[in-house]
Amino acid sequence: MVGKAFFWSLKVLLLSLAFYFLYLKLDSIELDNLQWAWTNHSLYYLFGFLLLWFLNLLFDAQAWSIVQSILHPISLKTALVHNLKCYGLAFISPMNSGEIAGRYLIQEKPYDRKKALFLTFWTHAPKLFSKAIVSFMILAFILPNQGLGIQYSLMALLAILISLVLYLRLERVISLLHEKELWNRPLKDYLIKGKPTIQQKLSVLAINALRFLLFSSQMALVLLAFKPELLTWQLYWSIPLYYFISALIPSYTGIDFIIKGTLALYFFDVFETDALSFTLASTAVWFFNWAIPAIVGLSSLKKVEIDRLKRKRA
Repeated sequence: MVGKAFFWSLKVLLLSLAFYFLYLKLDSIELDNLQWAWTNHSLYYLFGFLLLWFLNLLFDAQAWSIVQSILHPISLKTALVHNLKCYGLAFISPMNSGEIAGRYLIQEKPYDRKKALFLTFWTHAPKLFSKAIVSFMILAFILPNQGLGIQYSLMALLAILISLVLYLRLERVISLLHEKELWNRPLKDYLIKGKPTIQQKLSVLAINALRFLLFSSQMALVLLAFKPELLTWQLYWSIPLYYFISALIPSYTGIDFIIKGTLALYFFDVFETDALSFTLASTAVWFFNWAIPAIVGLSSLKKVEIDRLKRKRA
């Protein structure tokens, strides 16, 4: 009950903060400046958006197949089905609890189910580190062009190196935290000796870095389809930075569009641009990349799988 109360309190707090900051922005939002319009190239951009959406799902399935291969190999098709079910459970659950349940659910062997935490950890860790590394690379490139000193680019490059070292040494970091009693989870749930290998870590990291750029480009394509004059190169490269910052904010997938939308209003307003258009574009990206796959995943759950989840919670 304490856990449920905490998660519900966190959900209410996050929504309250999002609506509060959204309310503060209402006076400065000018709907007349929105002016989205269909152009001769809109159809091509939307086709590109759907293509990137499909590739994003495929690459995520490829990344999961690599993580799952630590226990046993699966096909790309099976990985895609697994992910859809996890999307669905994550969509209706707080934080990552739904996805952990999903990773537990799709395992057929009892031993493999005990590694649901391990599998979920190595599904999300590469995503976060890939976003950080790509974002620091962008900062290293654009900061000198903003009139800032070379030292800021060097700091960004140093952050890339630190992030990469931490990622490749995550097992050691977790072990140290456990030794210092700063990590209260059972160590055996997070570690399998020698796994994942360096090759597996780098492969999943590279795939997620590519997914991050595809995901960011989807927002750009929405803007190009309906308001192409808005998107400059500076704003294009700011989109991954926006998604990296949003990834650091705890949220619930089902209400993520509210929190990310509010953040977009503030983040892109710094660039003195039409922040509302970016907010609507981010909502479209959320709907296609999370809401639709989640609905498909929930509808694909079988009765035996639902019963298995009920027995686990009992």
